[in-house]
Amino acid sequence: MRERERESKLKIALIVDSNISSKYVHDLACWAKNQDNLEINSLIIQKIPFKSAGKLRRGIESLKKKGIKNLLEQIGYKLLLKIDEILLSRNEIHKNHFKKQNLFDYVSEIIEVEPVISKSGFVYRYNDKDIQEIKQKNIDVLIRCGSGILRGDILITTKYGIISFHHGNNKINRGGPAGFWEVYNKEDSTGFTIQQLTEELDGGNVLYQGNFKTKFHYLLNQANLYNKSNFYMKKILSDLATTKKLPKKLESFPYFNQLYKRPSLLVQFLYFYNLTIYIFSKIIQKILLKKYLRWGVAFKFINWRSLVMSKAIKIENPPNCFLADPFVISKNNKTYCFVEDFDYFLSRGCISLYELNETKATRYGKIILEPFHMSYPYVFEYQSKFYMVPETSQNKDIRLYEAEEFPYKWKFLKTIFKDVDAADTTIFEKDGLWWLFTNIDPVKSGEHDSELFIFYSDNPLSDKWTSHPKNPVICNPLTGRMGGIIFDNKLIYRVSQKQAFNKYGYASNINKILDLSTTDYSEELTFTIKPNFFDYLDGTHHIHGNSNVTVFDFVKKSKLN
Repeated sequence: MRERERESKLKIALIVDSNISSKYVHDLACWAKNQDNLEINSLIIQKIPFKSAGKLRRGIESLKKKGIKNLLEQIGYKLLLKIDEILLSRNEIHKNHFKKQNLFDYVSEIIEVEPVISKSGFVYRYNDKDIQEIKQKNIDVLIRCGSGILRGDILITTKYGIISFHHGNNKINRGGPAGFWEVYNKEDSTGFTIQQLTEELDGGNVLYQGNFKTKFHYLLNQANLYNKSNFYMKKILSDLATTKKLPKKLESFPYFNQLYKRPSLLVQFLYFYNLTIYIFSKIIQKILLKKYLRWGVAFKFINWRSLVMSKAIKIENPPNCFLADPFVISKNNKTYCFVEDFDYFLSRGCISLYELNETKATRYGKIILEPFHMSYPYVFEYQSKFYMVPETSQNKDIRLYEAEEFPYKWKFLKTIFKDVDAADTTIFEKDGLWWLFTNIDPVKSGEHDSELFIFYSDNPLSDKWTSHPKNPVICNPLTGRMGGIIFDNKLIYRVSQKQAFNKYGYASNINKILDLSTTDYSEELTFTIKPNFFDYLDGTHHIHGNSNVTVFDFVKKSKLN
């Protein structure tokens, strides 16, 4: 029985340059060790003579072949890495980005190969002897984790070929270094591509593409990219082990940029200049000017389609706090607004309540207060009772609260998801099923801006929700994160946040849901709300409303009061 189970497992081999690997390859091997339907049974170690030479010898060889300018660029780039690494060491999640670990912790069998390397030093081909040895291992799929552009028979040696990362969006960014050019160009997102390799450089069969928010400096952006994208390689391998099929090849498009390469001395200087300006501006804003990004909420008694945002009434922030994530409910001829109420001194939010009329907002006060951060107080009605599903990612769960006396008194009802890092959960009914939209961080990266997950159930109070087969249905910081929801007759509009380079919550997208079923999900962007409606705004990331009133939030730099 055990032998049959072993035979049915997906057999994987990693192509590496050494058994000492990056933490990300080691993480992949660790994960595979704990899976029931797949295993990494071999390391294919590439013996590369040039890499075994000393640094001085490599430097001399590089100087002879490419000249003094290239050598100076190498030295400058090494300095850039050292300085950036100092910045990265302050980040608790990613400070071990360069940590090396031993793959023999999880994989003991090795195949040593001596690739035939082209004169350029980039293209690797395997000889017949090495190919035959790999074939004898009955490996199903190879994962490229080493150097070289692989060509020749190695591409078709295994059943599913070679799967490889390209840490960049290969539609617009081919080359490297991974994560650098998106920061230098101040792009809103940084992409990754998982592809099955072919003879065409950067023209492989694309199996998956996703994007994450671009971080403010190079190595932080790279570390976040490597960490989060690893989840998707695991997902592809897990699905392959179950279905015995690779994902359908995505459409290909012409590549219109030049191939990126190591930054020149001028680019290195400009990168440091921009980074220095950014760091000093943050210091001046917080320490000298004592200004913070402070959110606020505004409302207008009008249908959302007819809203003129500049004419909305602002709700005054409580002292040393900000308000955000507003949701409205109208009942018994009264309109109530639930908000995140964030206290700067506690660095924690709770849920507060306001009653709205045509001309003003009356504060009722805090209605749900926990010893952990809360926000996004989404309220829904079920069987004539009101329930709230606030964001409690700091507590690593999704919780339901029930109104004992609506809207003033609430009690904790139950936890519907445990051990999950989820933000901005939204629950609603459509076509006889209840749908739960949420932004899950699957790798403990501290970020919820890109990945949208959907679950469904026949009961919104259930703690048994079925995951949508296409989860995450979105992996993109320009549209992934929830920012409210609008029900307009039979239409449902999912509001999403649009992140920008080094800006959280820059704008709000209004996305019309086109197809929501247990097998598919699609939406189309119909409108983007930019932060131009009040003076000196830095962003807006939430809108909600009913037929009578619309509420939204905004952010600007200001002092605490």
